[in-house]
Amino acid sequence: MYKPFSQIVDLTHEMYNGMPNIGGVPITFWPVETHAGTMLYSGGKIEMESRMMLLAEHCGTHLDAPRHCDPSGTDLSKLSLDQLIVPGQFFDFTQKRNLEAITIGDFQDALARTGQEIKPNTAVVCWTGRDKDWGKGQWIKERPFIPTDTALWLIDQGMTLFATDLIGMDDPADWTWQTHAVWLKAGVCMVQQLCNLDQLVGKEFLFCAAPLKIRDGTGCPVRAFALVQ
Repeated sequence: MYKPFSQIVDLTHEMYNGMPNIGGVPITFWPVETHAGTMLYSGGKIEMESRMMLLAEHCGTHLDAPRHCDPSGTDLSKLSLDQLIVPGQFFDFTQKRNLEAITIGDFQDALARTGQEIKPNTAVVCWTGRDKDWGKGQWIKERPFIPTDTALWLIDQGMTLFATDLIGMDDPADWTWQTHAVWLKAGVCMVQQLCNLDQLVGKEFLFCAAPLKIRDGTGCPVRAFALVQ
């Protein structure tokens, strides 16, 4: 079969009953039908299983829509896929320590090493290595972060989408989530809690993350992946 890409990299954490979640909201899956039950009531004619899901919009590998921080912002049902399936620009910030800001200078240094610029209509994909700590210890707050001046600078460069293995981009010491607000009020969506980003080092790829088309939705878990050229 012809493929216009050489590799598909799955960037998504699996979802499961009781999985960790930044808001502490229960993530629950429970059976509606079971194989044993349907076999019993159908006299062995059918065997099916299905489950109900109780999920927060913002859990696991997920996307934040502008509506999350802007009451007049675009909701999930109105997001264009042109914003969510875009070329990725990869940045390796695994050298950053917990509670350390990822600065404008960090991005400029990374760009200088590759001789590139941040291109309009691209996803800025930031790898910090914290995907290896997902769900462990104080992972929610023990991480680097993106300060608001860096966030504004990335908007000025024309970034369409921000994606990272971090559970949050904001300063863990600031509960007001100002980086969230800066990007979402500018119409820039975010994808958080990616994994397997180490497989994208040195590669060109198309970043893809499509949420459910939920009316008035502020966010949604996604199956994020990269199509490597």
